Amino acid sequence: FIALIASAFEAMRDEQMTVHEDSTTRCLVCSRNMYDFERHTPTGRKHHVEVHHNVIHYVFYLHYLRMVDPTEFTGCDSMVHDALQSGMLPEDRANWLPVNHSLSLRHLEDEQLESNHHQSSQLNSILRRQETIEAQLQSLINSSRTM
Repeated sequence: FIALIASAFEAMRDEQMTVHEDSTTRCLVCSRNMYDFERHTPTGRKHHVEVHHNVIHYVFYLHYLRMVDPTEFTGCDSMVHDALQSGMLPEDRANWLPVNHSLSLRHLEDEQLESNHHQSSQLNSILRRQETIEAQLQSLINSSRTM
């Protein structure tokens, strides 16, 4: 019985540690690692959290959506309001948040996308060459059999 209680407290402590670690090493809004902002942006993580993804701004935005007449909404406001008001699953209601996206790290995402495209092009080129070589080899095999 005592082992069960100790195990339960250990699980709660581990969960608290995970939450604490995430809150200190990741942006609460976009979930990107704070190290990325320190390493790849001139303004750093503090600027990102205080300016780009300030949680208080998101809270005020949600309050704004509750207080303003829906006929005054912009297109984005309507989309967010509809997502929040619909009977979606809780995880679907957060689709409007920039999870894993940050404008200050956009250049990194673009570089990764470009790198992936380049690697894909190289792979396709290699596969075409392989097909050509296989066809030539098959031709040589066929011609050697006829001799």
